Amino acid sequence: MIEIIVLAYYTILGSFGVILNGILLYLSIFRSPSQIKTYRVLIINFALTDMLSSIFMMLIAPRIIPLDLAMAHIFYGLCHYAGPVISYASYSFLLHLFIHSMWSLLLSFAYRSYILSNVPPSMIKIFMLIILIYIPSFTQFIVFTFTAGNPNTILNMLKEKFPDYQLNISTITGITHILSPAAIFAILNLTLPVFPIYTAILILRKKILKKLEKNAEHLRSETKSIHKQLLKALTLQACLPFLFSGGVFIFYIQASGLTTHPILECLICAIPAPIPILSSIISLYHIRPYRQALLRIFTRITIPIPTNDHHSSAVVLAPKHKISISSSSRLHRLSLPNNS
Repeated sequence: MIEIIVLAYYTILGSFGVILNGILLYLSIFRSPSQIKTYRVLIINFALTDMLSSIFMMLIAPRIIPLDLAMAHIFYGLCHYAGPVISYASYSFLLHLFIHSMWSLLLSFAYRSYILSNVPPSMIKIFMLIILIYIPSFTQFIVFTFTAGNPNTILNMLKEKFPDYQLNISTITGITHILSPAAIFAILNLTLPVFPIYTAILILRKKILKKLEKNAEHLRSETKSIHKQLLKALTLQACLPFLFSGGVFIFYIQASGLTTHPILECLICAIPAPIPILSSIISLYHIRPYRQALLRIFTRITIPIPTNDHHSSAVVLAPKHKISISSSSRLHRLSLPNNS
């Protein structure tokens, strides 16, 4: 039963994540105003990262079981048909997307601070910066992929500690020793950058607010409004990774032996799973040009355009409109039958 619930949960979240981030991707490419023409590259980066996260969540549907100095990973998604190697690599890819999104947040705050006192950089420069901050995440993906242990060893460890678990319909893999050099590097790369990244984000946010206040007289109201919208969206998005800390907290509760339960094992990854959806909703709502474009598209779909009634020839005029004498005579001639 728990397998069905976990799979349904990630399928629903993943589907909404793909749809919402697909909409954000479309709007950022085709409906971005001129004020954020270069910044849209960073929005596209966010949308692609969250869309891929949603897809891999559906494919993996993970459950993590701490085993003293080892760790078991159970995958209920479609990836389990591809075997433990592909499943574990997919899980490693999902984790590296999380750390990339955090570095992307820092880059976005740095960009907002930079353009308030400098000429906006070209889109090529921003693209190169995205590649630069992707290097630590990609390194994390490669290293963590090679931390996978022997599936049979992990299965025997599970049967020894949890003999009542029924795990016959899923793919099982994991880490046989979390103190191995590769595992330590991967874990530290996931956890250590969090504090300095958030410290830098808080400092940059304070600097941005000061610059906006200082340059208030020199900025157009529309430009200032765009800056505030983007800053608010980034601030809310910066709060989302705290959901990840909830999963980490539950992991350490179980790893310390205080309590263990299949539901808690599923919650380790289930708590941060809504991040891609919430991030896209924040962008679509708080960036006004995207919200307005989305409302216009939605209005066209839901409200039909009225068609002309062929049986009515009445002309409705606004009360304040006046018709000149020449216009009245032309209308009168048009109303007469044509005898030619």
